[in-house]
Amino acid sequence: MIVCNTTYHVECSISGEFIDWMKQEFVPRAIENGIVSNPRLMRLMGHNEGGACFALQLQATSLRQLQQWNQEVGKALHQAIVDRFGDKVAGFTTFMEEIIFS
Repeated sequence: MIVCNTTYHVECSISGEFIDWMKQEFVPRAIENGIVSNPRLMRLMGHNEGGACFALQLQATSLRQLQQWNQEVGKALHQAIVDRFGDKVAGFTTFMEEIIFS
């Protein structure tokens, strides 16, 4: 399994609005084509300097599928965040491969 993890730094004044928007707009659009699944939004603990930090994780079955999703959907969703929140939200994305313990 491949995980797309995006970590966001969000100004405190909009953190509630950001969470609501992620639940109502971002995540439904992210998973609607079926390439990614199992969305998880988490608040990072102990990283509160000037704002709140969140991590969104989405799963795909292969790196190729995740790269396809990023080209077809992810870039547009990133632009939607910029359009909606401007410089009040900043983020970075990493692709990770799950290592299974035997």
